[in-house]
Amino acid sequence: MKVFTNITKIFIFPVYYLIHKNLIFGLIHKLFIKKFNYKNFIFNLDLKNIPLASRSSFIFKTYEYNDRVLVEKHINNRNKCIVIGGGIGFIPTLAFHKSRNKVLVFEINKVIINNLKKNLLQNNCKFTLFRNNLVFQDKPRTSNYYISRDFLCTSQYDSNGKLAKVDNIYSKKILDFKKFNTLIIDGEGVEEYYLNNLDKIKHIHYIIFELHNNFFNLKKINSLFLKLKKNKFTLIDKCFNSYFFKKNII
Repeated sequence: MKVFTNITKIFIFPVYYLIHKNLIFGLIHKLFIKKFNYKNFIFNLDLKNIPLASRSSFIFKTYEYNDRVLVEKHINNRNKCIVIGGGIGFIPTLAFHKSRNKVLVFEINKVIINNLKKNLLQNNCKFTLFRNNLVFQDKPRTSNYYISRDFLCTSQYDSNGKLAKVDNIYSKKILDFKKFNTLIIDGEGVEEYYLNNLDKIKHIHYIIFELHNNFFNLKKINSLFLKLKKNKFTLIDKCFNSYFFKKNII
């Protein structure tokens, strides 16, 4: 399954760099606005590693656009969400306020964890925050990842950054883990791990994930979608390279 056709790229990419990645608007945001305001929510950006051009997305509300559209459209009070990749707290905040159910939030980047927690608190979210990598086996106890100069690009897959370690947390050691039925993944390639382990999280009935196709060839992408099919998930909706799947429950 291809995320972008060549025709789509021709139309989308100029807009992307004009609005979503614009140095001039990024400078305006850094000097005069500083925070990210969305609807009634306010997100602090007490981070040093935000590229100037990326700040443009906070002005035009294109930050996490793909995932935001799917969360706002499909998450409701039936959903109890696990969020992989807390970031600044934007998607976890939306997930909580759309569902009104506590969210479990996992963030591996220690550089941004305090800012994330502050944003979840000030936006009145009910949450449990883990500075851990969520895994489905007891070993290994730690994982490597790379801290990028761009906080958006911290990844276990992209080695262009400072090597760091994070403690893994075994899902069976999280007391109420099985009470959660929805998985929201934005982890710079880590969607591969979770989609390949769907058989270990049978209580998950809804999945929203951003596919970082820059890390995967077409064969790998097709394999991930086949995993979803084998585990009885059906594609319900998509927004660019983000997808919403629902499990067929008999």
